[in-house]
Amino acid sequence: MIHHILVAIDGSQTSRKAARFAHDLAQQTGSRITLLFVLEPPRMLALGFLDSEIISGPQRSPEELDAVRRMLDEVASDLPKAQVEKVVEIGRPADTIVSMADKLGADHIVIGARGLNPGGKWLLGSVSDRVVQHAGRPVTVVH
Repeated sequence: MIHHILVAIDGSQTSRKAARFAHDLAQQTGSRITLLFVLEPPRMLALGFLDSEIISGPQRSPEELDAVRRMLDEVASDLPKAQVEKVVEIGRPADTIVSMADKLGADHIVIGARGLNPGGKWLLGSVSDRVVQHAGRPVTVVH
């Protein structure tokens, strides 16, 4: 039985389809839903060949975080009658999705087949492939 569904959201149309699929599944099973948006960490630049000093790249701006929260609110508003929690994490997307599923006790993950990287370019499904391989629980990949 499914009690908690984790939905990976990145703003792409396939992730929105994944949210709608999860909503339908939650309605059938009485499950709650967590929408998860993963921001990749800022790039780090190492100085020198063996220099341990690093300079952090650009930090996430409050505007960027607000935009992510607004997008999650918009996706959640499209899921009537569902108990929805919204979470934003920073990390490598596939690894963070799997670790958050563990942390939150989600027993099912729903993810889009392809998504957008921060530059708005299409990814070829490497995140969904990695999640399927490492999740340790059922994963539904929505096309």
